Amino acid sequence: MKNFFIVLKFELSSLIKKKAFLISTAIIALLIIVGLTIPTIKNAFTNTAVDTNEKQDENIDKINYGVIIENDSVKLSDLKIQLPNDNIIAAKNKKELNNLVISDDVEAGFIIKSPTKYEYLVKNTSITDDNSFIMDNVLLNIYRNENLKEKNIDANIVSEIYNVPAEHDTEVLGKDSMKNYIYTYALVFALYFIIIMYGQLIATSIASEKSNRTMEILITSTNTKHLIFGKVIAGAIAGILQFGIILATAGISYKLNANAWNHKLDFIFNIPSNVLITFSIFGILGYLFYLFAYGTIGALVSKTEDVNTSSTPITIIFILAFFVSIFSMQTPDSMILKIASFVPLSSFMAMFIRVSMGNVSHLHIAISLILLAGTTGIVGILGAKIYELGSLMYGNPVKLKTAIKLLKQNK
Repeated sequence: MKNFFIVLKFELSSLIKKKAFLISTAIIALLIIVGLTIPTIKNAFTNTAVDTNEKQDENIDKINYGVIIENDSVKLSDLKIQLPNDNIIAAKNKKELNNLVISDDVEAGFIIKSPTKYEYLVKNTSITDDNSFIMDNVLLNIYRNENLKEKNIDANIVSEIYNVPAEHDTEVLGKDSMKNYIYTYALVFALYFIIIMYGQLIATSIASEKSNRTMEILITSTNTKHLIFGKVIAGAIAGILQFGIILATAGISYKLNANAWNHKLDFIFNIPSNVLITFSIFGILGYLFYLFAYGTIGALVSKTEDVNTSSTPITIIFILAFFVSIFSMQTPDSMILKIASFVPLSSFMAMFIRVSMGNVSHLHIAISLILLAGTTGIVGILGAKIYELGSLMYGNPVKLKTAIKLLKQNK
């Protein structure tokens, strides 16, 4: 065990002293601090006591509309009543209205042919264009009001009847999936990011030691299990440390600026303890599972240039597991997510999503945890044996299938 801790200490020290680790952690933490402090900074520089600025802002928000009215049943005054916060500009003919639209003097133009029919003129269409929707409502309101007048019905009474809001109280008996969605997505994505980053880092580190013959010296001085377990666990600790610093920075920054946010993000930062515990246990085991897998790949190649190519199958499997979990967040009790929560390749993400957003029994959690822990241990032991075997194999990358066959032959 002494050799294991020596390897662990050396590898961990090397990882956290790297510029990439320090700079990436500092940049992400700084971005989080700035992002969560924006409302406080904005409030400090906002002066709401100046009446002149308020009057100017009222004019800035006004939209100019150009109109031609071809039907006597619609009056310009009616349009102005329906659109009190906008400017209605009457054009003499279509040519003039076209020029107003093309020159951007008006947002849009309308040739009103009847209370329920008009021609819409716009310079450029866009996805966010809602001018025609606004005019639809305006003309329909005018049409309805005129018809109600003819029948001696008070339009205001009708409007009051139809605009009474329905009130309701919501009692969530299970999980509030809508509120839990954001922090669940953020945590799963963070786990995805650190596994990809540190997995490649571990594989490259082992391949580098093999390419410069350092592996041969290390194997003669200590047990291969100590080497690969020390490297992988050091990588895991470095990733957890980085993630912890970022998470703590976000939590502290939000607490200091919670009032400026009007506590709108409380549901993101007030994560239930059972969800955090599940994420920690399953996340760490899944993290170790893939780090061992990447470490094994690193032992099977002789050049660092071959790491990306050889690790592609594992990366594809991991990305598929990630997408299955992410896309199943909309239906946390779906069959596909239930199956994924028992498969070690994806259970560390899928089971966390089920606990956070769905309904899952303690028995299912325990079974999934045992399967994941057992598989992680097997992958770690297999990785140590392949690591030892790989020290004697140079040249072209060795396939995992070939390495397992060689291990069986050497028994």
